[in-house]
Amino acid sequence: MRISLLDPLVLPKGGTSGDALRTAIAMAQAVEKLGFTRYWIVEHHDVAFEANPAPEIMAAALAGATSQIRIGVGGVLLNHYSPYKVAEALRTLNALYPGRIDIGIGRATAGPLADRALQPLRGAAEPDDHGARVEELIGWLGNDQPEGAPFASIKIMRDEPAGPRPWILAVSEESAARAAALGLGLACSAFHRPEQAPHAAATYKSGFKPSRYAAGLQAPQSFIAVRIILGETQEEAERLAMPVRAVFRQRRKPERIMVPQLPSLDEAIEIMGGMVHADTIPWPMFIVGTLERVKATLARMTEETGITEFMIQDFLDDPAIRLRNYELLARAFAL
Repeated sequence: MRISLLDPLVLPKGGTSGDALRTAIAMAQAVEKLGFTRYWIVEHHDVAFEANPAPEIMAAALAGATSQIRIGVGGVLLNHYSPYKVAEALRTLNALYPGRIDIGIGRATAGPLADRALQPLRGAAEPDDHGARVEELIGWLGNDQPEGAPFASIKIMRDEPAGPRPWILAVSEESAARAAALGLGLACSAFHRPEQAPHAAATYKSGFKPSRYAAGLQAPQSFIAVRIILGETQEEAERLAMPVRAVFRQRRKPERIMVPQLPSLDEAIEIMGGMVHADTIPWPMFIVGTLERVKATLARMTEETGITEFMIQDFLDDPAIRLRNYELLARAFAL
């Protein structure tokens, strides 16, 4: 079993955005020593209690402060950006830290106002051309745009090897099929619609083709991203999970409420209408519980999908509790 970390860079309790960035660097160093495989950071915009709007910049700081763990820009919301400019930044990272950089490619809304602020032509309708943008980006990463492509004559650091390693962020079978057809890694999300994860994993496995791109893969690689809230007791885990449950309850409302800070336990209980106990369904949105419960859940997911790497996210604002939990996981899985 491999364990990796997806960090939303939540501000530590009573801390600032700068504190969150420095905490992330220290955490990356700590989990590298524990044997974690990857340390990825998300791209979110206009989230008051997170410090992660520019993951490609933070990735450079993380890679510079570590020596072995793979660092991931996980992910780039490609619907907002020029594939060429994204590739220039990532190729630069790959040249600085060869063989250690991952890129997770996704698309998402940041909210109506933030989406507009990110657009180069504000007010213009965005084309639905994500598939074309993905292929263009992969071509830049290996300087092997198809013959006849509009920008085939332009290269990025043509004297450097292909990279970084691209992964498709997949919630649905459609995204998993794209990863398989292009021969890219699959970062299978069990965040948004976790019940779809086993179907996405099966689609990827059955449809994988060796990549024609230099930056792609010749054999399938995949991991499952899960939210894990670990406690020394079941009761502690359920208490720790309440603030993150409340955050996503508010975000998923039609009016998309973005809370100004991570709620306290009491505030979360009020938002949720009472304490929420751990789900017992096979693919929960939050895996909440003791180490034994978490291990059993991950083992069942591995048995169902064949995937043996999990990327965990916890959304906790106490670095000491986070590190305690990572140490527990490292020992439990003999990292």
